Amino acid sequence: MTHARKIEAYKQLMDQKGIGPATASPPLWELLWWCGIHLPPPLYMGFLPLALFSGTCFGVMFGAFAWFMGNRGLRTMPLEEAGVVALVTGASFGVIVAWFTRRMARKHGLGSWSAVGTSLLRT
Repeated sequence: MTHARKIEAYKQLMDQKGIGPATASPPLWELLWWCGIHLPPPLYMGFLPLALFSGTCFGVMFGAFAWFMGNRGLRTMPLEEAGVVALVTGASFGVIVAWFTRRMARKHGLGSWSAVGTSLLRT
């Protein structure tokens, strides 16, 4: 099964379970899938990989935004301060997102990513 078909089967499964599309496949994942990167959906990632990935992405974007906005006006923000802001917010965001996502995956009884879509092939 190709990755694109597996993602479609995943989206159908999430729709059946009542999980919204923005939660099941966030925009960052949609972009990565569109670029051809075969990353499992967040509900099928482990706690640590999900925390590191989402925290790093958010921390870099938030730190760059904080540095840019911190250098407009009377006060300037040194790059080191923006780095600390990025590290703290990224780590916090990553842990919180991973905790909520893993909790939702357990609540809905989601198994392994390798098993998604196999039942649709057996018809």
